[in-house]
Amino acid sequence: MGIGIRIRQLWHHKHWVAIGLVVAVAAAILSCYRVTLRPFGLSPRALDMATATTHVLVDTPDSVMVDLRRNTYSLQDLTNRAVVLGNVMTSSGVEAGIARRAHIPLGLLRIEAPLTPQEAALPVTAQNQRKITDIIKSNNQYRLNLQVDPIVPMLDIYAQAPSARSAAALANGAVAELSAYLSSVARSEATPAKDRLRLHQLGRARGVVINAGVQYQFAVLAFVLTLLAWCATVLFVARVRRGWQVAVAAESTAGV
Repeated sequence: MGIGIRIRQLWHHKHWVAIGLVVAVAAAILSCYRVTLRPFGLSPRALDMATATTHVLVDTPDSVMVDLRRNTYSLQDLTNRAVVLGNVMTSSGVEAGIARRAHIPLGLLRIEAPLTPQEAALPVTAQNQRKITDIIKSNNQYRLNLQVDPIVPMLDIYAQAPSARSAAALANGAVAELSAYLSSVARSEATPAKDRLRLHQLGRARGVVINAGVQYQFAVLAFVLTLLAWCATVLFVARVRRGWQVAVAAESTAGV
């Protein structure tokens, strides 16, 4: 019964409800598109979220993984080196190279170093500091999450980007830039080839969108919430106006 009464009340203010429908449609459009003034028009918002994953095996030239004559302590040493490599990827020089290879703005790239039992949480820095504004801009950023297997010398690279193509480019670019950096250091230090680390990428990364259709969901949600808020405001203003009129009439009667 209460809903019926509210609908009846809204029918008496149908012209305001019609304006609310227009406002709700505008809100739905603006939830998926951004207004640009020069030139004037609408540009799509980055609402999609895509991920890509690749794995890098850290090995030696004679391959500890297949040589049974090598003991398991060698594997632990390589695992520790994988952690070091993951932290190297967060350095400014390597980070800039990754952004360049992935063709993305450096300011939008965030890289999280691998965690270890000794450091179970990342230290708060300018890059990983959490802010309230991250909620509305998270889909417009490019992220690399690096993890290291505690037993196997494997560096796991998880990329997040607004599109499947950019996510794959980010993950693959991270591996390419790390390999290039190690080769550059080895050349500058004149390290013999037999003493260099080997990185083996176990398959190229492929991106996939994980929230397909999110634009339509945002549009419907924005439309419904805006229309409900508008109708509630119309009913509230109408009730305040009736109460004001009743109070004025009561004062007039008392004056008479």
